[in-house]
Amino acid sequence: MGQLLMQINREDVVKAALTVERWCAKHKGCGDCPLLNDEDNCMVAMEAPDYWNLEEQLRTRGLKHE
Repeated sequence: MGQLLMQINREDVVKAALTVERWCAKHKGCGDCPLLNDEDNCMVAMEAPDYWNLEEQLRTRGLKHE
């Protein structure tokens, strides 16, 4: 069978990032984080996703260029 290729667009990426950010904020310190590496450091970024402030940045992204 042929390989099914998933078409991912910008909106899919935004939704996924918001989901990660919200999950991290809700489960901070739970000890069951799927994004920790072997040294218990977040693999996503130097700052934990719950500090990304994506909702605020996404809400104002178009305003900076107008």
